[in-house]
Amino acid sequence: MTAQPLDDLRQTLAADGYILTIDDSGERLDARIRAEDGVCGDCLVPKNLMAAMISNATGAAAESIDITYPTEIGDDGQLV
Repeated sequence: MTAQPLDDLRQTLAADGYILTIDDSGERLDARIRAEDGVCGDCLVPKNLMAAMISNATGAAAESIDITYPTEIGDDGQLV
């Protein structure tokens, strides 16, 4: 995984109030996007497009990326 393209994607999302975290410790890449307070949790691009963006930034195959959007993450950080 290359750092600069991923950092660029994180900065782009952060400019709109989203926080991207990625865990690449397993066989699949786990990407979670949280929304800051007051930011729309449903206003991101469809997951297949986000997977392509993350794939371009990380070099991982889009099919191997699991994406969790803000509406799927509870206030405690756990999946709902």
